[in-house]
Amino acid sequence: MKKTFLFLLLAILSTLPARAEIRVDADFPGGNVQVEAIDQAANVVRVRPDLRDTQGGWFYFNFRVSGAENRTVTFQFPVSSISFGALGPNVSTDGGKTWHFLGEKDFLASGKEFPNDAHEFTWTFGPGDSDVRFAFCTPYTQSNWEEFVKPYRSWEDVRFETLCRSRSGKRDVELFRLPYLGEGKPRFYIAFTARHHACEASANPVMEGMVAFCLSDAPEAQWLRQNVEIVFIPFMDKDGVEDGDQGKNRRPHDHNRDYVQDIYPTVKAFKALVMKESVGSQVVFMDLHSPWIRGNEHEFYYSLGPEGEPMNARWNRFREKLAENQKDGTLKYESRWDIPGGVGYNQEKTFAGNGDQASATMWARRLPNAYNSFCMEFGYALCGHAILTPETGRELGRNVMKTWADVLKEENL
Repeated sequence: MKKTFLFLLLAILSTLPARAEIRVDADFPGGNVQVEAIDQAANVVRVRPDLRDTQGGWFYFNFRVSGAENRTVTFQFPVSSISFGALGPNVSTDGGKTWHFLGEKDFLASGKEFPNDAHEFTWTFGPGDSDVRFAFCTPYTQSNWEEFVKPYRSWEDVRFETLCRSRSGKRDVELFRLPYLGEGKPRFYIAFTARHHACEASANPVMEGMVAFCLSDAPEAQWLRQNVEIVFIPFMDKDGVEDGDQGKNRRPHDHNRDYVQDIYPTVKAFKALVMKESVGSQVVFMDLHSPWIRGNEHEFYYSLGPEGEPMNARWNRFREKLAENQKDGTLKYESRWDIPGGVGYNQEKTFAGNGDQASATMWARRLPNAYNSFCMEFGYALCGHAILTPETGRELGRNVMKTWADVLKEENL
């Protein structure tokens, strides 16, 4: 009898589908992970960011999990560094289309942030969760940019151009131009860049908002189009963005330290573009970045001001107008988080090494026709006591662009 029961049990078990194995990969645009071990029985996955050619440590990751349906899985990160931002890892259950931070609900309910010393998180996969992605921040790659600009493809007064080919030779580096529609030479030539450091994706929704404002019916937008030439470069490190690199502290130096040696084609092409096209105009340059992983000013958005006059006075005027324009915005602006030139790490020596390196903003400040040049930093998760989402980032971007219109219009009177 026992043998018969055992035989029947084995026969039944043999007809059941084998349990799928947990798989982790980064084989998609922007993907980044190193898998150290997967314990299928214990449902534990050990991973770490793929640093590749990064000097020192950094924190960007973006990976996909499949084969984990109906399991509760723990993902463990190295304990030697801070692993997560203020709201924990970002999660997408629809193949990377939409995202939410694991710690969003706690923050919205009580202001509680994800533990600073956390090095693991747990996720319960539903029966249909065949493609779940986890990332440090909200990813942004070429496909996101293409989706954003698609409605503008048919517009007559915008230009879709290529700055150059990427260093790998595999990709075009996008340049989006809003040409000056006035008569004669524009007084101002404005250039905006993002992703000098590939992982700093929170800057791109802000740039989207800036573009959208310029193409709106707002009076300030109309003034800009009639008085200013504007170019946007959404991906200065295009290969790094698509390949999922950290980008920050890339050996021998990253894109934002390349404004002397020009080892990266995008930097060389961008410098040539600005110097050629801005002749007869004043140059306004703003570089969009994301800061350190979390804490203090890194959970706000803030700017790094220039040293010396008149640029410092112009920077202060920009800050005043931004505070006014953003006062009712979701992401609250606190100018106390701004860092004036020559204060803290915002010093020329921080952005140069033995005279053979320079940042983009340092290079632009030294142009003979420079009006102003500085960068703005947008937190990865929290930004001004609120959650930085694509929507709130765009809202901020619209007000940043309105601020430039207000400031430059004053100069042009």
